[in-house]
This record gives sequence, C-alpha cells and structure tokens, in this order.
Amino acid sequence: MSEFEASHLTAEVVAEYLSDHPDFFKGRESLVESLSLPHQQQGAVSLVGIQLQRQRERIEALEEEITALMSLAARNDRTFYEFMSLQENLLKCHDLQSVVSAIKYTATGLNLRGYLKLIDSDDHADPLSMESWKRFTTNHLNGKEAYLGRLRQADRSMLFTEQQISDGQVPELGSYVVLPLKRKFAQGLLIFSSDDGGHFQPDMDTLFLRHLALVVSYLCEHLDWQVQEEDNVRPSHA
Repeated sequence: MSEFEASHLTAEVVAEYLSDHPDFFKGRESLVESLSLPHQQQGAVSLVGIQLQRQRERIEALEEEITALMSLAARNDRTFYEFMSLQENLLKCHDLQSVVSAIKYTATGLNLRGYLKLIDSDDHADPLSMESWKRFTTNHLNGKEAYLGRLRQADRSMLFTEQQISDGQVPELGSYVVLPLKRKFAQGLLIFSSDDGGHFQPDMDTLFLRHLALVVSYLCEHLDWQVQEEDNVRPSHA
C-alpha cells in the first residue's frame, strides 16, 4: 500500500467499505479470529466471541418467546372451551337474570369480570343509557365489532355505575373487551375486563367473542329479565 493510500484510509472509509461489503470476511476467517473489539465488562474480546455471545442471546430470546407463546396458546385454548361452554349454558337460560349469572360465573373462572350492560333496563339489570351507548360506539367502535384495550377514566365513568367503580369491580389499570349488542335496535354492551393491562390487546382475534355477543343479543331480544315463579308452576291433573 502506498503512503498516499494509507494517509487516506481513515476509520470512516474502512467502516463504510465493510458496511458495503458484508461478505468481506468470507475466506478470511483467520483475520476474523485475530480481531478484537472493546467490551465494557470484559475488556478486549474477539469478534468471534462477540458473535457467539450475540447468537446465544438471540437463542435465549427465541426460547423465551416460544415459552411465552406456548403459555398464551394454553390460556387461549382454555378460554376457547370455557366460552364455548358458556354459549351452551346461555342457550339453556330462561331469563336474562340467568344469562348475567352465567356470564359472571364463567368470567370469574377465567380470572376476568363479566358485565351485561342493558340500555334503559329496569332496576334489576345493569343499566346503560342510550347516550352513553352512542358516545362509546361512536368514539371507540365506529363500525368495528369489538373494542380491546384499556379504558380511560371518562370511559369507565360512562359505562359503569359509581357503585361498581367504588366497589373495585372496574379495574383502573386493567384491560377490556367491549362488544356491542344490537339487532333491530341497540340493546347494550357485553364487557369483559382483566386486572392485567395487557390481557386484552387490539390485535387479538375476537371471532368467538363476537359470536358469543350474537347469542347474548338474541337472548336479550327474546327473554324477560326474570321468569316469575308462577310461570314455572304446572297445574296438577287428578
């Protein structure tokens, strides 16, 4: 190499050349083994050592990701069967009070909370005003079939009663899935919440939950809030 070439061979030029030629070290393995790079904890270490360490770190990260995905799949599998069982139980209900009880029972078994918010319902049901329904669906649904994620304080106050909030039934830092109930007319909302702020996320598949909402919507249209005791009495025949 001439003196002129060496004087112009700056670190930036070398770095740019190596960046433009990532396969430069192919066939030059001995050169790679002789290189050393500074390391904050270990001092100067070989390039090969750094590559091996990064490879180990990538493998560990992949193993952790696979473990997390397997755990998620197991939870989702259980959730699927629990909600499938819930649908079967809902179709056996004779009144909306039983529907609400079944939803809450299944949610509790999954470490969730379930709510059936009915528009302009009587004193026995979980009320929701038409104004609140319109505001929430406009702000968060707007044609979508489900909302997933966290709820702001204003949204929680809009959807839930002061009693529910003060009793700790509405997680402040949790996550929610909100499904609209609507057939001929707006009926309300089916909501599930988790204390885990990352449990319900916007990219989750809601196919089965949306089908569950359709079943609940159908029942809301056809069932009374509570079947009177006399309705269950059958006249005896002598």
